[in-house]
Amino acid sequence: MITLNLQFASAAPTSTLNTGVKSAADDATDAASDSTTNSPVEGVKVSLSSVSLQKAAEDSSTHSNKDIEESGLPEQAQKILKMIRELQQKIQEKLQELQALMADTRMSPDEKRARVAGVQSELGALTNSLMSANNTLAKLSRNGTLSSEQAQQASALAMKR
Repeated sequence: MITLNLQFASAAPTSTLNTGVKSAADDATDAASDSTTNSPVEGVKVSLSSVSLQKAAEDSSTHSNKDIEESGLPEQAQKILKMIRELQQKIQEKLQELQALMADTRMSPDEKRARVAGVQSELGALTNSLMSANNTLAKLSRNGTLSSEQAQQASALAMKR
C-alpha cells in the first residue's frame, strides 16, 4: 500500500475552502481514504518462465544442501540426507498437485478420479522411498558408521527443510 502525504501551501483564506470549492488536496485525501477503506489493494502478479523457475529451484537446492556439505558427516550420510531432502520436496510438490486436481472443476469426474489415482500412486512411491532413505540413515547410526553426535546431527539435518 502506498501512502501519500500531500501538503499544499495555500494563500486562500479558510472561508474560501468552506464555500464548497474542493481543492486538489481535498480530492487526493478523499481518494486516498476511499481506496484504503472501501476496497482492498491488489498486489502485483509476477509470472516467471519455466526456465527461470527451474534455475531458481536449482540455485535454492544447491544452497539448501550447503549445511549438509559443511556438516563433516561421512559422504554416505551426506548423500542420504540430500536424497531425503529431495524426496521431501517432491512429496510437497505432489501434494500441491493433488490439491490443485481436487479443486479443479473443469475436468469430468472420471478424468479427475484417474488423475488423482495417478498422483496418489506417485505419492505412495515417493513416501516409500523416503522411508527407505530414513531407514538407511538409521542403519548408519546403528552399525557404528556415525557416532552418537553425528547421528543426532544427521537427524536434525533430516528434519530441516
